[in-house]
Amino acid sequence: MAVFSNTYQTYSAAGIREDLIDVITNIDPVDTFCLNNFGTAKAKNTYHEWQTDALAAAAANAYIEGDEATAAALTKTTRTGNTCQILRKVFVISDTLEAVDKAGRNSEVAYQTQKTLKELARDIEYALVVNSASATGASGTARQMKGLVGWISDNASSASATTVDITESALNDNLALIWADGGKPSTILCGAYQKRKISAFTTNTREISAETKKLVSAVDIYKSDFGTLNIKLHHQLNTSLPGYIVILGEMDLWKKAWLRPIKREELARTGAAKKFMVEAELTLESRQEKGSGMLYGYKPA
Repeated sequence: MAVFSNTYQTYSAAGIREDLIDVITNIDPVDTFCLNNFGTAKAKNTYHEWQTDALAAAAANAYIEGDEATAAALTKTTRTGNTCQILRKVFVISDTLEAVDKAGRNSEVAYQTQKTLKELARDIEYALVVNSASATGASGTARQMKGLVGWISDNASSASATTVDITESALNDNLALIWADGGKPSTILCGAYQKRKISAFTTNTREISAETKKLVSAVDIYKSDFGTLNIKLHHQLNTSLPGYIVILGEMDLWKKAWLRPIKREELARTGAAKKFMVEAELTLESRQEKGSGMLYGYKPA
């Protein structure tokens, strides 16, 4: 059909009000498992240290009656540490933007503060998990903490090739190593592809309910010979290290040591705008890394 001659349409009219709803939508993932579940400690210097120890191996122990006692040589504790890392976000809001009427938020400062805090939390989670090595830093170089994948070494098992999928046998071999070292495996962290492979283990139980018309094929709890483990999807592993599976033992073996907790500060004004800095300084304590494990080098997708 043709449009009637001289029909006045929205395309040429003036004065039409905008139709902008009062909502801002953001579904980016903000889950930070390690930041939320690791223990908390206090750092007092930029290099934070602690000690670990180990028992002598069990051995045959029998003495003759009346034998003279002799002292065995003692071994010293192991002293180790990690570097505190500064993480920061800075944003500037003009006075005019704060004053005007905005959709979805009353205060731009408040909105950007909440958004920045979430972004900083994700950066901290990245450092706690993905950082492979520490850096002492210098006058022109930033310090960096060592994260989980850098600390876990005793029970780190590599795939034979990057084209290989994780197997139930490989997972249990790693769990056995952790258990043999005194660890208590409790949590598996992995990305989407590795989660699907674990859910597809052939020995996993499947549930098909005709009454509820529900098919349950996901595995969120894995009961092994070495403990019951919760399987958690982890976004940082999914995007940065998709070929990795991290197995955590007791959570108290890992602690966030804060030199300076997360804080928002307003910086000095130099014009008609407000400057804000959200900053934190912390490191990761590995109280006993052999209580955890890691599988890596598997097919990432």
